[in-house]
Amino acid sequence: MDDRVEIRFGGVRYDFWQSVDVRESVDDLCASVSLAMGRSGPGNDLGLSANTVVQVLIGGEIITTVRVDQLRRRVGPSDHDIELAARSLGRELVDCQYSVTLSGLKLGEIIQRLGRTFKVPVQLDAATAAIADFSMQCEAPANALINAVRTANLLLYPRPDGGLLLTAPSSAAPVTMMEYGRHFVRYNIVDEYKLRFSDYVVKGYDYAADEALKGGATDAGIAYFRPLHIVADRHGQSLGGCGRRAELERNRRQARAHRIELEVPGWRYQDAQGQLRPWAINTQVRVLIPSEAIDSVFLIGERAFRLDEKGGSITALTLMHRNAYATTAAKEGGQ
Repeated sequence: MDDRVEIRFGGVRYDFWQSVDVRESVDDLCASVSLAMGRSGPGNDLGLSANTVVQVLIGGEIITTVRVDQLRRRVGPSDHDIELAARSLGRELVDCQYSVTLSGLKLGEIIQRLGRTFKVPVQLDAATAAIADFSMQCEAPANALINAVRTANLLLYPRPDGGLLLTAPSSAAPVTMMEYGRHFVRYNIVDEYKLRFSDYVVKGYDYAADEALKGGATDAGIAYFRPLHIVADRHGQSLGGCGRRAELERNRRQARAHRIELEVPGWRYQDAQGQLRPWAINTQVRVLIPSEAIDSVFLIGERAFRLDEKGGSITALTLMHRNAYATTAAKEGGQ
């Protein structure tokens, strides 16, 4: 099985990278890539520029498509070390400051409009409601888009072509089963209590009706006063209101606060048909850890492909309960 990492651009390719870190998350608009290799002799700059679009492949399959953030070369009399840092095409929505006003468009249409402006391909796999007014003034498009997408209880994350996919959290059957001691030998169970609050209050204002808006939710697992007040942006007010936004904020934080982090060897898993597939975010897996009484289905929220001289090729997964995206109340106590 060839799991070699390579990059391709302009008809050329480079492989045999000695250090690899390729990360994606359901909460980020762009994948990040970090690659390094050592070569003999003075070498060259690989032919990359600020405008170069690079495909990153594992075993011949495109994992992501990026532009270079930084290329660092350390050159000595007989050696040449190359370090490449890059992000997928959605980075422009994260880095750039932009102003635009759009009216009467659906959320999906707004994302497509901004995608065309910044040359970021967009695929829509979910129906979306109309937003009366969408306005940004000298701000990063990513901030406004992420707020609106979360209020709609959808996900917007990177695709292998470097663009974005707007979709619902996966409810498909688990792609595989992983058992402690058989498929992985160590894990972290993380309870990050600082992410949770006792009361969530979302406030907004309906300018058309000239009235204040307010919605709230509580986390019964936090028994002391620890409030989080949020000013709702105008983009999300027509996508379910302040009450829905407060509930979703509570549910996401409960699920994020209790998660499993584990590492599995290699970068691919075997699906039900016996085919090898790269691990992917927004897919579900069944996890068995008998000593923790865990036998449940979890959503892959973050994934990192890693390679170094010590550990070889591994995949680091962050797993969370799907109730991070529930529209009804998550289990009280946040389990």
